[in-house]
Amino acid sequence: MVHRSLALPAPDQGWVLYSSGSETARGNDLRSLVGSRSDILVGLPAAVVSTFVVELPLVDAALLDSMIHAQIEKRGLGGKAGSVYDFERLERNERSETFAVRVVTELPESLVVPTAAGYTLSAALEEPSAGSAVLRREQGRLVLSIRVGETPAHIQVLSGRPGIGAAAAKEINLLLLGLRAESVFEAHPPRELILAAEDADEAAIAAFREALSIPVRRQQGPVIAARGEARERLLPPAVARSRKRRRAIRRNTTLLVAGLILYAVIGVWAWNDARVTRGEIASLERRLSIIEPDVERVRSAEERWLALEAAFDKKFFPVVQLSRITAALPGSGVVIRDYRTAGKTIRIEGQARDVQLANRLLEDLQNTGGFELYDWSMPNPKVEKNNTATFVIEGKPKNASADT
Repeated sequence: MVHRSLALPAPDQGWVLYSSGSETARGNDLRSLVGSRSDILVGLPAAVVSTFVVELPLVDAALLDSMIHAQIEKRGLGGKAGSVYDFERLERNERSETFAVRVVTELPESLVVPTAAGYTLSAALEEPSAGSAVLRREQGRLVLSIRVGETPAHIQVLSGRPGIGAAAAKEINLLLLGLRAESVFEAHPPRELILAAEDADEAAIAAFREALSIPVRRQQGPVIAARGEARERLLPPAVARSRKRRRAIRRNTTLLVAGLILYAVIGVWAWNDARVTRGEIASLERRLSIIEPDVERVRSAEERWLALEAAFDKKFFPVVQLSRITAALPGSGVVIRDYRTAGKTIRIEGQARDVQLANRLLEDLQNTGGFELYDWSMPNPKVEKNNTATFVIEGKPKNASADT
């Protein structure tokens, strides 16, 4: 859903409300500034967001979320209560997809607005040209956001002094150089830097231009878009719970009013037409006696289904098991050549850089969540002429013998 009322971190301190790109109010406290309004889209400050770019193999859409989560855990950004994450596709080819991932590990209580219409990144509410870098001031600190196409791919708070000058330009040069290690930034480097810090003097800007490795274009006025879209994945859990409570209150109130109206109508109708009602009740009882055998058959079918339901357990589905195996793979050095299932038995054939990596995969499978009911075994890997090791790992349910 598109929102035209935005709350963004102020360049100095506090927050600014915008409506269709124009400033309408300022305040030090976000909650007080928003009040009870329910149309405000909140832009999360760069200081509470961690970003990275990841390239993943082409997989079924159902597995994508778990693979992104595994990358977040690998970087030590997951596991905290209340953490949320979001991702957007940057590019896709015949072999892989590249995603921009954003993680909010800890959101300060002061940024939780129960009535907010939604949340997104503050950088997503900028309005620069595609493929550019934007340098702006956010709550007293310089923030650099780099876009690939129209999507913010990397957001970083500069660590140096919050002034525009040669030192800031050198830090940005180092950052751009480091990002070249990612293929997406090497293929789509920023063409220019849009300078949106209004408090810089001409001498500082001149020194900044001279030291920066890409062209600089100064932006007159804030780079705020007229509207923005909420990212459902970035909604804080506390706000989601508040929404659920409000929906429950509205639903219960509606049901209560409807129930009272229905009760009054039925009471008047019953009082005026008591004899007709008794005749209809007798007719309904006769009809009930006719359909009672069918009801009993339906109840019996439901009981049989409940007895069979335990057999349909998703933890034994091959796609789910493959997702867990993929998450257990080391960062490099191990290739899965063949993955098969027969009943509940899993067979994995692969090649590792050495025997130690094959044994490490076996240990990781034994410790992977969701495989607690499995016993994993691996015969001694075969060492090839090039010192690589081919291996076969087999997993069987611990109660396989009892099932047999």
